[in-house]
Amino acid sequence: MERRDYLLHQIQEMGAFLARLILRLKKKEHQPAAAIQKVSSELEDELDLVLKDLLFLEDEAFVELLQEKLISLENMEQFASLLEQLGDVALVDETFLRQQLYYHKAIVLLDFAEQESQSFSMERQDRIASLRLKLKG
Repeated sequence: MERRDYLLHQIQEMGAFLARLILRLKKKEHQPAAAIQKVSSELEDELDLVLKDLLFLEDEAFVELLQEKLISLENMEQFASLLEQLGDVALVDETFLRQQLYYHKAIVLLDFAEQESQSFSMERQDRIASLRLKLKG
């Protein structure tokens, strides 16, 4: 019972951390380079994840690493939201390729969540479709 409570607490803490990062990105859209740098720094400090390295991992290795670090499908979906936000602000100070990598990795996580989830989610399907449109655009 204690192990389950600890695991639930870890999942909740991770979700709160990711939510703070997403909120920080939304608030600092007028300073995207600083926001991206701050998010990257916090990911490295809190999760020992280097954002630039994550983007260039093979999709399978990317998912495996995030499964280990994020623990739950809900947190993986939140991380996909974070990647989408990073992609939305990336063009200001980063390349088009970097933006596309953020969107692609977000799709990879959402596709994984869709396959692993016990329930169908229209919201998840809409997010995947929206990201695919962003990739084409």
